[in-house]
Amino acid sequence: MAALNGAVRGRVLLVEDEDLLRWSIERSLARRCFAVETVKDGAEAMARLADATFDVVIADLAVPGVDGLAIAAEARRMRTETQAIIITGQGSRETILQALRLGVSEYLEKPFDLELLLLAVEKALEKTLVLRELIQLARTDGLTGLFNQRHLHTVLEAEIGRARRQNRALSLLLFDVDDFKLYNDRFGHLAGDAALARLAACMKKACRRDIDTAFRYGGDEFILVLPETDSATAAGIAARVRSLLVEEGIALTVSVGVAELQAGQDLKAFIREADEAMYRDKGGDASAVLPNTG
Repeated sequence: MAALNGAVRGRVLLVEDEDLLRWSIERSLARRCFAVETVKDGAEAMARLADATFDVVIADLAVPGVDGLAIAAEARRMRTETQAIIITGQGSRETILQALRLGVSEYLEKPFDLELLLLAVEKALEKTLVLRELIQLARTDGLTGLFNQRHLHTVLEAEIGRARRQNRALSLLLFDVDDFKLYNDRFGHLAGDAALARLAACMKKACRRDIDTAFRYGGDEFILVLPETDSATAAGIAARVRSLLVEEGIALTVSVGVAELQAGQDLKAFIREADEAMYRDKGGDASAVLPNTG
C-alpha cells in the first residue's frame, strides 16, 4: 500500500498471515506515510527481500514456510542497516533470546497495542537511516564524493563473481593524474584538491548510469569498474574521460590502463594488470589503452 497524506518516509515489508491484523497494521503505517508491502508467508518474504530494499521488516514469528527469525536474519544479511521487528502469539524465552542475538529491533507479543508497534517502527526507521548514513560515509571518499578503496574491493569481488557466473565481460580502467606533485607545488594543495574533485566529477559523468562505478583508489589514482564491458568499449570510456577533462577546462592530463578480466585472475591480479597498463601508457605505449586481443 502506498503512503497516505504525504511523501514516503520509509519502506516497510510486513509479513503476517492473519488477514485482519495485516490490514490493520498496513493501514496504520500508510497513514503515517510509510509505503508498505505485505506478504502472507516466509517464501514470499524472502523473494521480496532479494528484489527490493526495505527500511524496516515486520515479521510474524510463525508465518508459513520460513519463520520470522529466518526472515529477520535474511533482511539483516542483505542490508545490515535494515531493522527487523518480530511479532508473535506464541513466544518463549528462547525465541526472545534468539531474536536479540540476531539484532532484532523489537519483539512484541500478541495481543499488542497497535500504537506500541507504530512507535517501534518509528524508532527502527531512525536507526536504519543513521546506520545507512554511517555506512555511506565509510564507503565514500570525503574529497571527491566517489566510493573509496575499501568499497572498491567489496564491489569488485562481487562483480568478478557475477561475471564468472554469467560468463560476461568485466573491465577495469585505472587512471593516474600526470605530474600531480608539480601541479600541487605550483598552485598549492587547495587548488590540487579542487582539481581532483573536478576530475572525479568527470569520471562520474563518463560512467553509464546504473552500470559503471567510479572509485578514488589512492591520492591521485582513480578506478572505474565496468560490468558487462569488453576492453574495446572500456577504451572508449577512457577516451570519454579525457575528452571531458578538456571540455571542463581542467589543466590536468591522465594516464590510463585498461584491463579485461581473464580466466583465473583474482582481484589483485586484475588490478595489477590495469596498473601495469597505466604505466605503459604513461611511458607512451598506446597499447595500454587499446583493446586486449590476447
